[in-house]
Amino acid sequence: MRKTNFMAQYLNKKMSNNSNRYQAIDSLRGIAALIVVFFHFTMYRPEAQFGFKLGITGVDLFFIISGFVIYMSINKAHNSLDFVINRISRLYPTYWTCVTFTFILLSVYSIFINGGLGKINFIQYLGNMTMFQFYLKISDIDGPYWTMIIEMTFYIGILLLFHFKMLKHLKIIGIGLCVLVVIMTTFWGDIYIVKKLIYWLPLLLFIPLFFAGTVFYTIYTNKNKLFENYIILIICLISQILLFKYSGKSSMFISHNEYTMMLTIYFVLFILFVNNKLNFIVSRWTLFLGKISFALYLIHQLVSRNFIIPFFTIKMQVNFWLASFFVALPVVIIIAWFINYYIEVPMSKLMKERLRKIANR
Repeated sequence: MRKTNFMAQYLNKKMSNNSNRYQAIDSLRGIAALIVVFFHFTMYRPEAQFGFKLGITGVDLFFIISGFVIYMSINKAHNSLDFVINRISRLYPTYWTCVTFTFILLSVYSIFINGGLGKINFIQYLGNMTMFQFYLKISDIDGPYWTMIIEMTFYIGILLLFHFKMLKHLKIIGIGLCVLVVIMTTFWGDIYIVKKLIYWLPLLLFIPLFFAGTVFYTIYTNKNKLFENYIILIICLISQILLFKYSGKSSMFISHNEYTMMLTIYFVLFILFVNNKLNFIVSRWTLFLGKISFALYLIHQLVSRNFIIPFFTIKMQVNFWLASFFVALPVVIIIAWFINYYIEVPMSKLMKERLRKIANR
């Protein structure tokens, strides 16, 4: 009874804290995390054909949300340092915790099963802790980490535009990049230099999604030039659809038509949101998932796919659906909640305060 009351108080507190924020965005973030979880539960399994394979596009929804949220944050930032402090304090406490948890889990498992660390080593752990392991040529410890370098390079790009007072030209820059990337991949995709550019700057392949997020924020806060902004959104949508075979891992699991359908749905959801028509997705539980979404996204894949689901389906002979949705899902949600409640919220606040004190010295 105490646990039930405690969880109810926690959910009510989170809803209260979100009263002056963008609750539909938080709910969308939670839904995006959940469909990615469902995708990984069924990845490479026949159950994926029940629609769960479409969850691979959850990262595309995350990128649109990031474009919206980061553009909102940069517009509210007092200066470049303020933006950097906000991003570092928001991301790294949770990320460090998830990387450390995963490293310890893999290390313990490897020691007991293989008698040593095997492929996992401390250098890989330290490289992953930077969030820039891609450029350090260090492999990700867990699958979802591949998106972090894309997010980070987008933050850096927005920061540079803000610092050099070029955000006023964002529409021209965004449209130019969308068109340029589509032309490059369509006509020169097999040329060595283009392949290298795309490889070393993977953000380019998702620019239309991040850019669309910034346009949605513009529409949400300013109803001027609506026709122009909606035309830009159409350009973003078409550009990302044309980048299908280059954009992450979607082409490995779903068809071009399925990708087009999901992206269209995401854009429609955002159109509903900027016109205040998306409140029907807001609930205590979607807000809860939204609050724990970052930790849930980072922590779920290895824990569920490598340990929980195989143990219950192979060792215990439990039905896959029971093992996935009645064991693995509650476990990863509880872990993500624990990280959010005991680390993400307090440590992010503490880190922000400490970094601001250092900056003001």
